[in-house]
Amino acid sequence: MDEELIREWTDELYALTNEPDKPEDIRYRFDMELFTRLRQTFVTATGLNGNIVDSQGDLITTIMNERAPKFCLMVQSVPEGKQRCLGSDRRLTAHSIAKGEAVVCRCHAGLYDCAAPIQFQRSGMGAFVTGQVLLQPPTETFVAEVVRRVSDLGLDPVELAKAVWEVPQISEEKLKAASEFMQLLADYIEKSLEEAESKRKEAEWRSLLREMEMKVVQAKLHPHFLFNILNLISGQALLENAVKTHATVNQLSKMLRYMVKSYKPLVTLEEELENLDSYVLLQGLRFEDRLTLHLEKPEQALRSVKLPGLTLQILIENAIKHGIEPKEGPCRIELRIRRNEDYLVIDIEDDGVGMDAGELLQVNSKDGDFSGILSGIGMIRKQFDYYYGDDFELRIDSREGQGTLVSVSLPLVING
Repeated sequence: MDEELIREWTDELYALTNEPDKPEDIRYRFDMELFTRLRQTFVTATGLNGNIVDSQGDLITTIMNERAPKFCLMVQSVPEGKQRCLGSDRRLTAHSIAKGEAVVCRCHAGLYDCAAPIQFQRSGMGAFVTGQVLLQPPTETFVAEVVRRVSDLGLDPVELAKAVWEVPQISEEKLKAASEFMQLLADYIEKSLEEAESKRKEAEWRSLLREMEMKVVQAKLHPHFLFNILNLISGQALLENAVKTHATVNQLSKMLRYMVKSYKPLVTLEEELENLDSYVLLQGLRFEDRLTLHLEKPEQALRSVKLPGLTLQILIENAIKHGIEPKEGPCRIELRIRRNEDYLVIDIEDDGVGMDAGELLQVNSKDGDFSGILSGIGMIRKQFDYYYGDDFELRIDSREGQGTLVSVSLPLVING
């Protein structure tokens, strides 16, 4: 056999072929009963010992001592000998995984063994291994060399020599055929792993689908009952001649219906403005004559432009919460919407308390923390990042004690 097929193992080779990152354990992916049946099929067909190991060369199937050569059983009866055999299995496994095909190598004692890698999702998860065998009748010199390799284990050299003469002998052609058979079995294991993974993912998707279907049903039911309750309150307010309460509930109902509808990716500016009317009316009931909101109506062509839902409400709410509420006396908010080349520009300016230089620097940072201040701005910035990537601008100018200007520039989207 050529030099590439059969080679002596060295620590350097092991270091090169042994992957540092341990792949997922094959035991959790495969049916152990099927492992055993495949191993038994190989043993019966070839008469050779066979085992399935994980990616580290550790046995998955049970040891078949009745098939193992007496020499191997003697060596493994000593702890140090067992460790050397395990080391050989690990090197053999690592090399077969690195090569991606069946390989034949010599163990620490100089006998031949073979391994076919088991791959899954481009990762070596283990190997089908067989051995130990001789490829030609042993000579006195060969037997002496094998005994010399394990002479430090404290075993009877005469008995060891007898055991070497009893190691099974097969031809190169038969070993090649056995390795090809092993590769077929390993390929079958890989296919079974892929089928099992496919079934697992399908079961997960079905479970997720059922969960999503239930959430959709719940999402439809919750607003339905809420609107029924709001209609009941509104009707009761009319009966009690509570005009303000009736108007408040009606506007709140309109806003909630819009919020339920705003699950759509983008809404038109026209829809945003209609919802803003309801929101402003509610705020008017709260602030009465203290707050004036001035809207410069955009040109008709801009009303079909699309943008994330609740953008205008969040911007106005931000101005009220952080600019108007802390200030005493009359306040004013101006909303200006216009076109600048291929962008929709929205300006919200208030004459509230404003921000100091430190706060302004923080909120204008792309990675700024909005948990404590201007949390609404942080939310719509995330929306803009999602829908527009880097193709938008959100800028804030403010002076403490004088007010704040929030300016948003979004790409013009007509159909989206």
